[in-house]
Amino acid sequence: MEYEIEIASKTYRTYKVEAESATKAQEIALAEMDSDWEISKAWKQGAEIESCNPVGGTSHMSNDEFGEYLRQNCSKNK
Repeated sequence: MEYEIEIASKTYRTYKVEAESATKAQEIALAEMDSDWEISKAWKQGAEIESCNPVGGTSHMSNDEFGEYLRQNCSKNK
């Protein structure tokens, strides 16, 4: 009998960065990941941003900041 077995592995790293926008925060986090010598080249090549959320939530944001946050983060799901 023949079997097909699919094995998957997924690990995560989390970075907390200071930035003026979610887009800039993602750029900074990707640069930090790229310079991390503990992460293999293969892992870096397969890495994708899973989420980008303000630490402490969004209640501290002005209406304009919150609108920009929604535009940057909700457009990924379309």
